[in-house]
Amino acid sequence: MDWIMIPLNFLIVFGTIYKVIELFVRKRERLMLISKLTEISNVDFKGISLYSSGNKFTALRIGWLMLGVGMGFLAGFLINMMATYGKYAYDFDSIWQFHNHVAGIVYIACICICGGIGLLLSYKAERKAERPEEQKKEEEF
Repeated sequence: MDWIMIPLNFLIVFGTIYKVIELFVRKRERLMLISKLTEISNVDFKGISLYSSGNKFTALRIGWLMLGVGMGFLAGFLINMMATYGKYAYDFDSIWQFHNHVAGIVYIACICICGGIGLLLSYKAERKAERPEEQKKEEEF
């Protein structure tokens, strides 16, 4: 545990210094933007949405990722149970060592694979949702 304390302390100190400097720089940038906004008073801002993030599929992406991670946990659990079912009664020590080494790998692999599949499904759903907008624009011309 001692080997991690020195790098961790450096990261905390330099991260704090960086954030304080960034805070002052961003304050100066915001003040400059406010001064520029007072200069342009006759511009129509009705068509501009200041609160849109530009990515309207964030909830879909996070939902598919969480579904994939949940399915990964379930698949890892099922694989783990099938691999060790009934074997604890015969040779507990060797099976427990097998369980300790392999179970973590199985869980992580299943979570990563199913999470990736969830993100791929999210990508396909996003593309499918964007296509009708493009088709409507093509039909207008």
